[in-house]
Amino acid sequence: MKTEPPRINDAVYKILKSNIEQNRIPCGVRIRETDVARLLDVGRVPVRAALARLEGEAILVNAPGQGYVRTGKAPSAGVRFADLELDIDPELLEILGNRNWRMRIFDEAELTVASALVFGAYSISEARLAGHYGVSRTIAREFLSRIERVGLVAQLPNGRWQAGPMTDKDIRDHYAMRCALEPLALREVAATLEKTLVGKMIDRLEKAQHEIETVTTDDILRLEKDLHVDIVLGGTNRPMNDAIHRSQLPLISTHISFVATQSYDIVENTINEHLAIAFELKAGNGIAASQLLEQHLIRARETTLRRLSDLQDSHLPNRPDFLVPL
Repeated sequence: MKTEPPRINDAVYKILKSNIEQNRIPCGVRIRETDVARLLDVGRVPVRAALARLEGEAILVNAPGQGYVRTGKAPSAGVRFADLELDIDPELLEILGNRNWRMRIFDEAELTVASALVFGAYSISEARLAGHYGVSRTIAREFLSRIERVGLVAQLPNGRWQAGPMTDKDIRDHYAMRCALEPLALREVAATLEKTLVGKMIDRLEKAQHEIETVTTDDILRLEKDLHVDIVLGGTNRPMNDAIHRSQLPLISTHISFVATQSYDIVENTINEHLAIAFELKAGNGIAASQLLEQHLIRARETTLRRLSDLQDSHLPNRPDFLVPL
């Protein structure tokens, strides 16, 4: 069996505390969950635990709506956390590089199951899931229980697990949540959005725009993550972010279906709409960007509803053996 490495939140805590003690993180610099998670390439949960621990030790102070700041009076005008050069112990860096293997596998399993939902109904074999990821059946069952809590699978009365099928109502319900909440979330983050983040998104979109027929499933997922996760979920309203994420996950499969069925006209439209939103964000027009985002989601809903009956298991690329078509 695999041995779980040291906890990520401990490593994040030690890195932040060490850099505060070395004054590499000056007083007055906003320290937000998203900034720390992005800089260290870890999830928000361990970052949240590390920041709370530092607050408990009176090293940081929670500034509502602004993240955390160091205790002390010296201002640090114009300095952003993302621009700091942190000193990271090689052993802690190795822990961050490895990350928590259980969480990595959970993330991958969650994405794999979510990617299949519009292609049909599937039974999920605990034994095959365990074998696929090299874990025990107990851990495989834990994964499925967690995925059930976000609504991707259901455990039937006979104890077996099933994913899908995605229905018209499911699609309408999830898009209703997204249309209501994502534009609101985008308006909240637009004013403090890092322009470098938007610039990188635009670069990837323009590259894909010029090479539409070479766009892969991984490419489209990366472009979706740029806007709908890294930017839209970049705010501090956790309950709203969690609600949005729960409705985003089941719809991942719709984006995969565009590439899988070589529907490059839809891919091109998606890229163009993302670009229009990105340019408004770059110009500082948060309200206009949020309006375009709502229109984009409405069009995506209608496109998905039109295509749903035509999709089938044969369209699903690289289906793992633990997903058994029903």
